Amino acid sequence: MRRTISRALVIVFGGAVLGLAVNAVSPRRIPYVAPPKPQLKAQDSIPLQEAQELWSSGAAFFFDARATADYVSGHIANAFSLPVEEFDQHYPSVAGMLASEASIVVYCDGQECDLSHHLALRLRELGYRNVRILMNGWTVWHTAGLPTHTGDQP
Repeated sequence: MRRTISRALVIVFGGAVLGLAVNAVSPRRIPYVAPPKPQLKAQDSIPLQEAQELWSSGAAFFFDARATADYVSGHIANAFSLPVEEFDQHYPSVAGMLASEASIVVYCDGQECDLSHHLALRLRELGYRNVRILMNGWTVWHTAGLPTHTGDQP
């Protein structure tokens, strides 16, 4: 019995060490401690109607912070894919279009989705000051029957 318990402990300990090692080298690693959710100010979010007006006038860039697969499944028409989890890979393709004073609307999906919060923070760190978040963006836009698109192009 004692031998069985010691073998079980070796297996559990070995599995934990292997799991931690794989996580440490994985590009999609899971953080050991979740980063705090960025705090929003009232001016950080944009109501749907104002976002629609900016979209209709072409006065703002729209960025989808969700994973590429979600973007391909459906996104706001003319929005660019800028998945926050792959920001360094995708940002160079849109950087040339943006001036520091550009109006930018970022969105993701779901009431608890904070991808857009993190994307807004990254863009602000790069000097973009007019970045706003369309809360629960994909759902509210799609539900309102506003223009959408599928595929990997805006």
